[in-house]
Amino acid sequence: MTSSRRLVPVLALLFVPLWASGFIAGKIATGYMDVPAVLLWRFVIALVVMLVAAAVLRPGLPRGRAWAHLAVTALLLQVGQFTFVYSGLASGVPAGLSSLILGMAPLLVGLLTPLLLSTRLGAGPVLGLLIGAAGVYVVLADDLGGGLGGTVAFPVLGMVSLAAGTLYQKRFNDDTPVVTSVVVQMATSLVATLAAWPLLGADWLPRAAGGWLAVGWLGIFNSAGAFVLMFLLLRLRSTVFVSSLLNLVPATTALGAVPVLGEPLTAQAVLGLGIALVGMFVGLGRVPGLRRRGVVVDAADLGDGAAGPAPAARRERAAPGVADRDA
Repeated sequence: MTSSRRLVPVLALLFVPLWASGFIAGKIATGYMDVPAVLLWRFVIALVVMLVAAAVLRPGLPRGRAWAHLAVTALLLQVGQFTFVYSGLASGVPAGLSSLILGMAPLLVGLLTPLLLSTRLGAGPVLGLLIGAAGVYVVLADDLGGGLGGTVAFPVLGMVSLAAGTLYQKRFNDDTPVVTSVVVQMATSLVATLAAWPLLGADWLPRAAGGWLAVGWLGIFNSAGAFVLMFLLLRLRSTVFVSSLLNLVPATTALGAVPVLGEPLTAQAVLGLGIALVGMFVGLGRVPGLRRRGVVVDAADLGDGAAGPAPAARRERAAPGVADRDA
């Protein structure tokens, strides 16, 4: 428990910028190659990295239905999300706006968690998610008037895929070793991309060296690295904790886009980042009044997700206990 308390802040500090970098690198990559090629090389590179990790760590293999659950998670969290996000970026949707829309996934996850994971949320997490969503809008609201038309549907569908994949991962794959989970998901995603390739008519290779650099970053850091961190955080904490961290991604993307994409940093972006930080503070139960009133059954206490919630093992905790655990 003590080691977990020390590890989680480090994982969270790494997770947010790595996840945010995917929007910037994705925007760069789609300028050098077709969307299917971005997906293909992202999955190839990430799979190679994770196979090396698996050879060193020798994690256990999935059992029974776990293979099918991992495949479904891959189609939602990998293929679905990134196909829609990259299609939007290639169609002219700004990286900031994509980040804004994907930033709504934590709110959707937070609202659906009590229904799908038998997890009761106190006032703090819900209020924190709403405040974080407000911060997201403050940072990037100007992009909403960009006249992008139907192309906005791409990141919206990506957001739905991200929310569904996050919930499915927590519900059914929580007992699978993290490295194994990522390897199977990347392999499944690669097979799905190759199966669809004859119908796509896309070029295989980037048109310049910059494309290799961008897709290399996506494969190594944003795919293998960020998803390992995400699955570890889902295991050590809850979907609400990860959702609170994802609230910081749009503001972080806006800050990173200044030096990389040349986008200006405005006072509005700084204000939005501050609001999102407040949302995270509230969502993680750091407000004493909300900690005393909320009662939370953490998703990690529900037992084997594939078999359904285990009532005998479920423990209702007063929010101070949950807050202490997340410290």
